[in-house]
This record gives sequence, C-alpha cells and structure tokens, in this order.
Amino acid sequence: MTDPAQERLRRYAEIALAASGNGDLDAAIAALERLPAGSPGRGTLAAALLWPLLRDLRMELPQLHRVERVFAIAEADPPDAPKWPGMRAGGRVISLMLATLEDRVDDPHAALAEVEKLAAEAGPGSPAAPIIEAARQGLAFMTAMHDGDESAIRQLPERFRLLRDAAGPGNAQVDLLGDVLAAAAEVMAANQRGEDLAEPLRRMREAAERLPEDDPLRISALEQVAKMESLIGGAPRGFAPGSEDPLRTDADRALDRAHAAMLLLDRGEETDLGKIETAIGHLREALALAGADDLRRPFHLAGLALALYRRTEVTNSTAGLDEALTLLAEARELAGGPDHPQWSWINDMLSGVQQRLGTATAPHHTSMDGMRGHAFRVMTQSDLAAATVAAADAAREGLDTARLFLQAGDPAGAITALDAGRGLALFAATEVGRVGARLRAAGRGDLAARWDDAVASGKPDRLPTVLRREALQVLTGQGTLGLLDPPGLPEIRAALRALDADVLVYLMPGRQGLPGYALVAPADGPPGYLTLPNLHPDRDLEVEHYLRTAARRDMGPADAGPGPDTAFTGSLDALCRWAWRAAIGPIVDQYLPRLRSRPSGRPPRIVLVPTDRLALIPWQAARRPDGRYAIESVAVSQVVSARMLCHAAALPPVPIAPTGLFVGDPDTARRAADLPAARLEAYSIRRAFYRGARYVGRRPDDSVSPSGPGTADEVRNWLVSSSPGAGSMLHLACHGFASTGKGTAYLLLADGARLTAETIGPLLARAPERAISLVVLAGCRTGRAISGYDEAYSLGTAFLAAGVRSVLATLWPIPDAATSVLMFMFHHFLITGGRPVWDALHQAQLWMLDPRRRVPEQMPRDLRRELANTDPAEVAAWAGFIHWGR
Repeated sequence: MTDPAQERLRRYAEIALAASGNGDLDAAIAALERLPAGSPGRGTLAAALLWPLLRDLRMELPQLHRVERVFAIAEADPPDAPKWPGMRAGGRVISLMLATLEDRVDDPHAALAEVEKLAAEAGPGSPAAPIIEAARQGLAFMTAMHDGDESAIRQLPERFRLLRDAAGPGNAQVDLLGDVLAAAAEVMAANQRGEDLAEPLRRMREAAERLPEDDPLRISALEQVAKMESLIGGAPRGFAPGSEDPLRTDADRALDRAHAAMLLLDRGEETDLGKIETAIGHLREALALAGADDLRRPFHLAGLALALYRRTEVTNSTAGLDEALTLLAEARELAGGPDHPQWSWINDMLSGVQQRLGTATAPHHTSMDGMRGHAFRVMTQSDLAAATVAAADAAREGLDTARLFLQAGDPAGAITALDAGRGLALFAATEVGRVGARLRAAGRGDLAARWDDAVASGKPDRLPTVLRREALQVLTGQGTLGLLDPPGLPEIRAALRALDADVLVYLMPGRQGLPGYALVAPADGPPGYLTLPNLHPDRDLEVEHYLRTAARRDMGPADAGPGPDTAFTGSLDALCRWAWRAAIGPIVDQYLPRLRSRPSGRPPRIVLVPTDRLALIPWQAARRPDGRYAIESVAVSQVVSARMLCHAAALPPVPIAPTGLFVGDPDTARRAADLPAARLEAYSIRRAFYRGARYVGRRPDDSVSPSGPGTADEVRNWLVSSSPGAGSMLHLACHGFASTGKGTAYLLLADGARLTAETIGPLLARAPERAISLVVLAGCRTGRAISGYDEAYSLGTAFLAAGVRSVLATLWPIPDAATSVLMFMFHHFLITGGRPVWDALHQAQLWMLDPRRRVPEQMPRDLRRELANTDPAEVAAWAGFIHWGR
C-alpha cells in the first residue's frame, strides 16, 4: 500500500515540475485536485500552476475551465507572493468570462465594474490581457442588452471583430470564436431594433458550424439559432420537461421562455389568439422560474402584462386587465426609476391599461413619468446615431401623451409632455458641457473631473456609456429629476421675454381621425390650444406633392447644383395656401388678437415648434386667400423645443463686430458644382459690412483667396480660436448636404473635405470660453434633420447646441442668385440697420417681396445684375431660410 505522505510528496513534485515548465500540466492539475482541501501549500501550488496556464492561454472553453478550477483552489488559500495580485486578477477575469459565455452573470453592471478594476490591477503586461479584453467585451454585450444601450449594441459586432483581430494571425480558435460572437451580436442588435432576423441568424449559424463539433459554444449557438428560427417561422418550440440543458439555471430558463413569448407577440402586434395564449403560458412559467431577486423580473412582469393587454384587444374584452394592472405596478416598483431600461415601456403600458379600465390614477401622468426614461436613455448614448435611434419612440409617445393631457383639459401638461419627446439627441448634446458643474454641486468632484477631462478631449468615445450612466445615476438618484424634465411655463415665459418673443407655438399634426392642434405658451397669460382639423399633412394632396418633390431633391447627390426645379417651385404655391388654412391662419386671426400685450414698434413674433413632418413646411410663407404672406403680418422663428428655447435665452448675447470668417464657394475637387453667385455673395458682404473679417475660398474672379482656400481645418480653427480678432460671425456660402436616409449632414469644403454635424458639439466643447454670435449657413439643406424629420438634429441646430447664439439655416436647395441678394440684404439690415438677427432676416424677406424695394447703395454692380436676373418675390427665393436661436 502506498504511503499517504509519500503519495502527497509525489503529487507535490509533479505539480512543481509542471509549474516550472518541465511537466504535464493536465496531470499536474489532476494531482492538484486530488490533494485534500487544507493540504499544506495547496494554494501556493495552485498559484504556481496558474502562471503557465495564463502565460499560454488559449481561448477555448475547456482551457478556460481548467484555469477557473485552478484559480478557485488558489483563491481559497492565496499565497503571499508578489505575483499573486496580477495572477489573481487574471484568474478572476477568466471566471467572469466563463460566466458571461455560459450566461451565468446576474448583474452585468457589477461584473463589468469588477473586470475594469481587475484590469487595472493586472496591468497592461499581464498574460491574461487578451482574456481580460474578451471578458470586457462579453460583459459589455450583456450590459448593452440589459440596458437597451443602442450605442453599445451598434458597436458590438465591430468590437468583437477587433477582439478577434487583436489575437493576431495563426490563432484559428480565437478567429472562429470572434466570428460567432460578432454574429450573435448582430442577431441581438437586430432583435432589439425589431429588424428582420433571417439574415443575421444565417450568418450566426454559418459561423457556429465552423467550430469543432464538440465545442460547447458551437452547440449552444446552434441551439439558440434553431430556437429563434423556429419561433420566427411561426412554429414555436415548446419547453418539454427534461429537454433543456441541466446546467442552465432557473433564471436562464425563465429568460428562454420570455424571449420565446416576445417573439410570438410580435412586439404587441400579434392577432393570432393561439399564439397570444401560448405566449401568456410561457410568461407565466418565466415568472414562476424567476426568483424575487432576478434582475429580469420587471421584464417578465411587463411581458405578461403586454400579452394580457394584447389578448383584450384581440377579443374586445377587459378580462385580464386587472391582473395586468397589478403586474405593471410591481414591475414599476422593481424598476425603480428612469435609469431602468424598461422604465418607459412599463409606464407606457401602465398608462394604456389605466385608460382602458378608467382608474382613478391619471394615465397621462403615468405616461409623463415614462418620458423621463427616454431622456435618460438618450443622454447615456455615446454617439449621435445611437442617440437618435434611442429617441425614435420618444417623439411619438410625447404626441400621444400630449393628447391625453388635452383630453383632461390640461394644455400646460400637454406642452410639457410634447416637449419631453422633442429633440432629445440635441438636448443631450447641449447638456454635455453642463454635467461636470452639476456633479460638483452634487458633491462628486471626482466624477466631475473625469467627465470634464473626457469633454475637453473633444472625442465622443471618451464619454462612453458607462461614464455617462454613472454620472446621470448620481444626478437623478438625488431626486434631481429636473435634468430629465422639460422646462415649465414660468421658465418658458422668462425665455420668451428674454428673446423678445410673444408666444411659443407647438404644431401637432392630426392622425387617424384625430385633429391637429396648436399648443400655445404666451410670454404673458395662460397656456391654451387651438384645434386644427385641417392639419393633416398625410392626407392632403398639396402637402404630399411638396414633400415628395422635396424628398427627391433631398436624395440628390451633393454635387448637384440647386438649379431650377419647376416641379418643386410649383408645389410651393399650393403648399403656402394649405399652410395658412391648416395652421397659421387660425393662429394669426383667432389667437394673436387675444394676446394680453406685446411691445409696440414690431410685429407679433411667433416661435414655432413644428413636430413630425411639419418641420419640413416653410410656415413663414403661409399665404392668405388675398395673397398676403404670413411674414407680412407676423415674424416667425423656429426652435426645436422649449428646452432649446431656454438654452438660447440663458446664454448672454454676443455683439457682432466687423470681423469674423467668410467662406466663399471653396474648390471641392469636382465633388460639387461651382457656385459663382455664392462667391460674389460672400465677397460682397465682407467688403460692404465686415472689412476686418477674413475671407477664404474662391473670389469672384475664380482666384483662391490669399487668406486660404476654405478648408475644413480653417473653419474648425476659427470655431475654437481664442484670438480677440477672430470675431463672432461665420458666414458659409458653400455646399451643404443632408439626407435622412443616410443619417448624415455636412458642409462640403475645399478639396471635398467635410465638416459634419456630429463633430461640431465636441469641437466647440474644447473651447468653452468661445462666444460666437451668428452662423449663417447659406448652403443647401442646412436646416434639414439628418435622422428623421422629428428629431431636428441638423447642421444648424448642431451649432445652436454647441452654444452659438443665432443661426440661419435652409430647408431646401436654395437658388444661387436669389440667395446672394437675400443674404446681402440680411447683413444690410443687421449691420447698417442695427436690427437683431431674427428681425434682420424678417426685413430682408419682406424686402424680397416688396415690388417697390429700394436697393442699398452698398450693393455692388454684380449683385444688382443678379437681382435683375431673378424674381426675388418667388417663394423658393426667400422662404427657404429659417431663423433659430436668439
């Protein structure tokens, strides 16, 4: 019989030999595991084996399981050795990585925070650095899906590919694993957005099938593909007892059932009662399996409420609504607040159930609570594209909630609700520079320093979702929900007075048999509303013709010159008559006479917030039946939201000096047509009114200005310049491009370089002391939204969000010659007449309409020729420009 002491010594020797690189690691691990717990030095031996395992680590599940087992033994009896903290970090990260791969992580936020801490402890030279990064990406995937973090979801496929590429050539296993994870990320992202899953699932299946047949990841991935394919194919697979992986937890099984149910419900649109009943069964099982502490319990509760609610819609009954109300109340309590990913969804459904049941709880207030969740989610996105996707439902829900407030006879609440869903991506951009100060006021100077450092870098990726979320949780967790709420009536009134405006007017389009509305918040007096039965752009042929021709022009290439477009200009005539009949006429004739008071010496001034497709309409050109245009009776400015109105009013005014920067038709290397009238415009305005300004681009004689060719860098450098002589006015007479389909907007400058909308905010954040009074975007489409008509993030509003006081921007490709004359007259009234920006544009547009117009002496001969060759009173010549800001 073998002596136990000798056997133990033999095992010690076998382990030590392998740890030194001269033995069999598998045999040594087996020997280690046979040593009884409490054996002297067992933890030290385990740590000795952990080092070669980490050094020669391969991203294969069996290898990772070996590391996890050895690490557990070392962790139970840790050695007192200098290398142990680094090895411990590597071992712990691998445990978290495995838990991520096998879906055993309950709180992804806590796990991700632990990985970040361990990564710092291990240092960049750790043998486990690749696996640390893999764990970070895996947990980022889980937190993204948990939070509905659109920016992280969008980035996951590319991040997984980068992770695979970082492993370098020759590591086939890592390469294959990266393909599977990237494909899985695409599937999850598509599912999150409600897109077709067929193609992402095909790619995931192909990636998984390239793994070895016995690889656990292959087996798991193919099972998930098969399950989702069967569900979207209309033949949902049941959950027969004993048919599932015995290693999966009850929480895992609950999530399986919930996902199956949500696919069956088709996001609440399913009409097949059999599928709805099956989904209800799955969700009841999910709740039975999920424990009270399961982080996904609010999701399961809300899912079952959705299924019950959908059943009542299909059966036209109220059976099950009381249970849905109870489920949603529990889900809301567990969710806790706007930082929860399902907060908006839960409150939106709760409001719907309350409406159907006629409960004492006001459903419009419940919906308003849900709107805060949209604001929180948008503000945590780390890029513009993700922020606009995250805000996709906010505008629709804001309109719906506003209608509920109107039904309750509360126009003030309707204004707040409507504004809560307006321009959230733009609002988030304006708040970036203020969060640091808010954090310091909340006593979090440490977090404020991190935030301000990231903002000062001018790089959006330095403000990742994790940092944004941490900051917002601090601010909203102290009850400071004002950050997520739009301004109230006192703030709106103060802003209107500061901006010398009389009334803020929201235009809400009608839909599905419901009328449109004008919600009005005056500078003096109570809020109110007008019912507008004709404000239905989707069912009016005149509006459809205009929108169709405008969309065709919008989709044109950036190098297409404005040129004449008889179809478009012809559509404007009927549109202007509709705009008066549908909205502006009732406002001017019925509402404005009831205003308590307004300053004398100027026309009534309206600040419009047109929502949805109404943002495309040139409201200042609305025409009465007698042929008189709206601007002949009122002055019209536009604003994205009350938030942006108050933002503009809070900034101190900046005087305009005879300095600044003019950009005149730079040479775009044949990427766009020449704009000779734009050169003449910029050159003439600079010589007449801004002698001290710098001119870059091409001069009227086609020569390049000695001051510069008009590059993107020249514009960027001016925007952040601290030189006193730089001036505060920027006039850009060049090509602009915007496309809602492509989600992009930019100015086309010298050599074809672009200045994009999404870079303006981060750029100006690097120069917080820079005060810019006016930016004139005398190019095409500079006021057009780039991510859907209602989001209102454009080149023009991007400058406003970055702190520019006033902006002129355009709705469509503007005619070259007429624009040159209009812009000259705008600067004439601004500088010679000393008028504010909004009034200077108003006067210039009235001048274009006036058949007895007088030409100023400063207008050069060449511009007078342009005037003689155009019809300045044509709507397309003057109505495309809109004023934003102060």
